[in-house]
Amino acid sequence: MSTTRAVTPQPNRYLAFVVRSLLAAFCWWLISEGRMDSWVVGVPAVLAAVAFSLCLQPATHYRLSLSGLVAFWWFFTRQSLLAGMDVTRRILSPEMPIQPGEVTLELHLPEGAPRWLLAMTLSLLPGTLSVRLSGNSLVLHCLDVGEPIEVDVLNAERRVAAVFGWSGVDLITREQNL
Repeated sequence: MSTTRAVTPQPNRYLAFVVRSLLAAFCWWLISEGRMDSWVVGVPAVLAAVAFSLCLQPATHYRLSLSGLVAFWWFFTRQSLLAGMDVTRRILSPEMPIQPGEVTLELHLPEGAPRWLLAMTLSLLPGTLSVRLSGNSLVLHCLDVGEPIEVDVLNAERRVAAVFGWSGVDLITREQNL
């Protein structure tokens, strides 16, 4: 009788080093306005930044999807504008129609980068603030707990899943395997 184990892909540290180095070097190039003489300081700064980056956030096995990133950018920009207008409308209204409070939600994303991206995304959207991320749950402070918060968070989870190349079906499968 043979047993099969699920194989978890191992992170590629070399690829992580190269990608982070290229991103840091590009940022340095932008900051220095393309001046070649700045690389005397830039190379050590880039290497130090990448080393700290790898110490603080080691390479993971997650792969990003370009189409998911573009869709996420559009979702985040649109939601930021809509939520900002909604918060402004509520605060400027004489009745001030808000019901602030906290909601604890069960998450479907796997631990690590996907959950952190979701928590940070929700904190950056107007009207919500991630309070605590613990295990499979997220405590979220909301400007109006009367709104369909669970639906909005599930939609954000699907957008974050797309960043990592997963579909909504993958979320359901991952939840059943937890």
